[in-house]
Amino acid sequence: MYTKDDIRSWLRQIPLWSNLPEEFADFWITHGRLRRYAGKQYLYFSGDPANLVFVLLQGRIQILLTSEFTEKIFRVLSAPCFFPEVTLDGKTYPHTALAVEPSDALVLERAVLRQYLETNPALLWPFYQGLALDLRRAYRQIKNLTLGDARVRVGAKLFALAHAHGQSATDGILIAIPLSASELAVMCGLARESVSRILGELRDLELIDVERKRIKVLNLTGLRNWIYERGT
Repeated sequence: MYTKDDIRSWLRQIPLWSNLPEEFADFWITHGRLRRYAGKQYLYFSGDPANLVFVLLQGRIQILLTSEFTEKIFRVLSAPCFFPEVTLDGKTYPHTALAVEPSDALVLERAVLRQYLETNPALLWPFYQGLALDLRRAYRQIKNLTLGDARVRVGAKLFALAHAHGQSATDGILIAIPLSASELAVMCGLARESVSRILGELRDLELIDVERKRIKVLNLTGLRNWIYERGT
């Protein structure tokens, strides 16, 4: 069971939330409900009424773009983080959220958060910044998927994952989320065989190291140059 101090500490670690007043943390502790999700349990589905927002405290969440027959991993969220910002408009969820592993989240009714922000408009700025950051990520992903070849897609995704989920290691940056070639292929919109071949090429160039589902970027600058050379 988490203490209030535990929750306050996690809330301060959320990007763009570090300078928010203590009253904001108290608001989440008072009005949020702690929910635990099993691995492979869905939090919500695309098209559902967007009545809830979440602060992920522990675990990992996949954000999925789905159609009737297919799904694509759009993002992988690691704790702590707030999501989904886009639901602040009061419409339906545009994507599906799936717990990759046992995960804990503070869950809050969107209407309650909206009422709080309306009476504390100065706190809206971090949410605007979060929406802008998500929009930039979406533009970058659209660009890579529509304009980049297979190598650019894989390299750009690894570069982005190293920044979003990277942990410093003695010989590079470890992407903290376990990632198989099949999962990376879904994220890049490519066949698994193509992704495996490109990972092998990057490994031969000593830009990355792959051990089971763990990918380590050995030379981030080199990877960026490799992407740039193929994207121009």
